[in-house]
Amino acid sequence: MQKYFKYYKKMSMIFYISLILWIIIDFITKNIAINYIKNNIEIFNDYLFLKTIKNDGIAFWVNMPFLKIITIILIIWIFYYYFKEEKNKKNNYIDLSFWLILAWAIWNWFERVFFSEVIDFIWIKWFAIFNMADVFISIWAFIYLIYILKDNK
Repeated sequence: MQKYFKYYKKMSMIFYISLILWIIIDFITKNIAINYIKNNIEIFNDYLFLKTIKNDGIAFWVNMPFLKIITIILIIWIFYYYFKEEKNKKNNYIDLSFWLILAWAIWNWFERVFFSEVIDFIWIKWFAIFNMADVFISIWAFIYLIYILKDNK
C-alpha cells in the first residue's frame, strides 16, 4: 500500500507541475500572438508561419454546435477508456500521457465553450492552424502510442 501511495504522489506531482507549466506556456504564447503578431511571420520556406486567428470552430475551422457536444463525449470516453484499459498497467508514461491529453482536451473545450473561440497562431500552409495546447495533445498522444507499441511487443 505504501508503494502505491508513493507512486500516486509522484505521478500527481509530475502531473500538476507539468499541467501548470504548460497552461502558463499556452497562455503566454496566445497573449504574444494576440498582441504582437499582426501580419504573417514566415518561419520556414513559405510552409510554416505565425499567424493569429481567433478560431470559433473545433478542427479545421468546422463550427457546428454539435461538435462541442461530441468533444465532451470524446473526453468522457477517453476518461472511461483510461480507467477500464490502461490504469492497471501502472506505467508512469501512459498515466501521465492520458491525464495530460485529457487536461488539454478539457482546456480547449473550456476555451471554446466559455470564450467561444481559441487563439491559434501556428500555421502550416495547406494543412492547419493550431496552438500550443494542440501541440501538447499531439506530443502526449505520440508518447502514449510509443508506449502502447512497446507494451505490445
